[in-house]
Amino acid sequence: MPKVDDVGYGQFTSLKMEILRKIFDMQLVITQAVLQRQSFFMQVYKYIDVTAGKGYVPDSTILGSPLVFLEAVHSDNFHITFDAHFIEKKKINFQELKENVHTYSNQKGWKLEDKVHFHHGSYKEVIPGLLGRANSRELGLVFIDHSGNPPIFETINYITRIRSRMEILIYLSARVIKRIHHLTGKSLLDYMQEVSKEFWLIRKPVKWDNMEWTFLLGSNSDIFKDYKKIDFFRLDSDEAQSFFPKLNLTSKERMEKIQPKLPNFP
Repeated sequence: MPKVDDVGYGQFTSLKMEILRKIFDMQLVITQAVLQRQSFFMQVYKYIDVTAGKGYVPDSTILGSPLVFLEAVHSDNFHITFDAHFIEKKKINFQELKENVHTYSNQKGWKLEDKVHFHHGSYKEVIPGLLGRANSRELGLVFIDHSGNPPIFETINYITRIRSRMEILIYLSARVIKRIHHLTGKSLLDYMQEVSKEFWLIRKPVKWDNMEWTFLLGSNSDIFKDYKKIDFFRLDSDEAQSFFPKLNLTSKERMEKIQPKLPNFP
């Protein structure tokens, strides 16, 4: 995957952003309905993009995840207050991110005062101060996209512990996780099981994608169902189980699981 200032892009980036917008739309509308029905929850939707990048995909006019989110949250289907936080580690990206968000928002006529916040630094360092104490009344979404590198699952686990009702959305390459399996001793499923989310949706990669890019949506609510139009299925569904084993383990590892190695006899 080519990168500019640590922000990755490639042949699937345009499709990725299209799918991301559809996932945002789905999750926003469902969460809004929950908030409107249950006054127990804080009546503000919280969004955190922990690897926000520049605001645009490098060397293109394709909107990056921060602007895709702002487009979604300003749609006619979403009406409640939101609180967005964009975290970016690299300084040059951080400056461009602020400029691009402000410029695009002004073009759209969006008033973002007190609704959008920028944080410079690694999300591993920013998140504890941003989230503070555990709060089960806050709903929203945390998005993680490491441009091909493995996410910091330790921090993801921390987020899910102190914000148990916020969903986690991860974009990653299953092939990368399999490549480092011999070093970590953990499969994709192992990482998912460590994250404190009871329910998962996973997107089926396109057939010609040898890096096996996929979206994972983790939730503690059973409210999210299959989104078949974008090949986004619950992990416990027959559809997901038809392709997830290939994302989770290499063919050799799957074979060894079915037929364990024979012990060495003297």
